[in-house]
Amino acid sequence: MRCVNPNVSGKHMTTKFNDIFKQFLTEYNLPNDLSFSVDLPTEVQMILTDEILTNEFGITLKSFHGLYKATEKWDNQSFIEDNENHFHVDSYIDPPDNKKAFMLAVKTLTSLANKFQKEKIKGIRLFLSFQTPELGEIQCRENKLHEDGDEYFISDRLSFHTRRENEEVISINQSVGTYSAILIIDI
Repeated sequence: MRCVNPNVSGKHMTTKFNDIFKQFLTEYNLPNDLSFSVDLPTEVQMILTDEILTNEFGITLKSFHGLYKATEKWDNQSFIEDNENHFHVDSYIDPPDNKKAFMLAVKTLTSLANKFQKEKIKGIRLFLSFQTPELGEIQCRENKLHEDGDEYFISDRLSFHTRRENEEVISINQSVGTYSAILIIDI
């Protein structure tokens, strides 16, 4: 399946990204409106065609782990939903390639956002954090965690959760954004 130009600036959809994300768009010669195409691996196609389930705990996909009620004072329902609804696509790029993995992650998240929008689901935040091996090494060195012989790999995290009042889970300004490309889509 080839995915081309999903509408990421629709009437009820907004996108935000950090400076590293913008840098990758420039470095990889990709358009700011994210209207590039990629071939979607079968595993990603399965995610994108999975049934959307909603219940009193939030929204998820049928093949995901399921949702449960927050019971700890430090926890909240949005955090649980985000954690249970996270997945990775970087491993589907073999051999590893920063640009191809970045493009696949972006296209997967925008396609999932379009799926929610087509099914008239609102009030959802979709999130992508993408890190190249080079940024991972910089992060470890700056935090004095690097040791000689350490290897670094492409890393991504895609997730979604219901936006709830007073339950900010993911924001564009989090410190992780210093070392990762961040994309947030709100519908």
